[in-house]
Amino acid sequence: MKHDKRNIIYLIAWNLLLISLIILINGNAFGQYNKPPTFFSKLIKNWSISANVGRTSFFGDVSLYDEQFNEKMSKEGAYGTCFSISRQFTPIIGLSGQILFGQLSGSNSKSQFVSNIVEYSGNMTINLVNLFIPENSARFSPYFIFGLGQFSYDTKLKFNDLNTPDITAASKSPELVYLFGGGAYYIINNAFDVYTEFSGRRMDNDRIDGSTSNSKDNDYYSYLSIGLSYKLNNSPRDTRYYKRMGMKSPLIRRR
Repeated sequence: MKHDKRNIIYLIAWNLLLISLIILINGNAFGQYNKPPTFFSKLIKNWSISANVGRTSFFGDVSLYDEQFNEKMSKEGAYGTCFSISRQFTPIIGLSGQILFGQLSGSNSKSQFVSNIVEYSGNMTINLVNLFIPENSARFSPYFIFGLGQFSYDTKLKFNDLNTPDITAASKSPELVYLFGGGAYYIINNAFDVYTEFSGRRMDNDRIDGSTSNSKDNDYYSYLSIGLSYKLNNSPRDTRYYKRMGMKSPLIRRR
């Protein structure tokens, strides 16, 4: 009888030990599965690189079609190319750095000019849909953009009067430029967006076209573009990857 009681006690003890081990193993596995992402994985999340092409249009002393958009684009427009790298810090606010290579051109009754420009700027974007509808899942979203930067130029102004010599002008140091505008992007998939953007650049300079006016109004230009954006480290992975890395599988959030 004593042996039977002892066997029962041993059986209960072994069962309790086995249950404790199972709970401990499951607890450790669950803790690993919910381990927060590493610093590096968070650091490279929500970054994107973009490239676009578009048309510049100049507004200044040597321009005729300042109030006629179609004529401005077709007769006084030139081409530009822009590259940027961006980080989406919240669903509403993003920051980017970009560099623009392009030309400006214009003409009036007396002369015409062409200018090669290089512009680099830091910008902030504000997502309008996420601003008013948190947790949205829309693929199409408009946004505001504004920023500040510098640019350099190299200009040649030619006169219709052959007896008047050409004028060349170039920046001696980087010039200040203010950027403002808006655009919209469409999410193709987790990796790619396509977007269009229209922005104005107000330059702290009245000599871009090689001419100055008595009013001393600074020159400015616009840039209308279409581009493609690639989001880094944003491709979905199956849950086995996150278990192997000791992380919980996240939901990919739209920017």
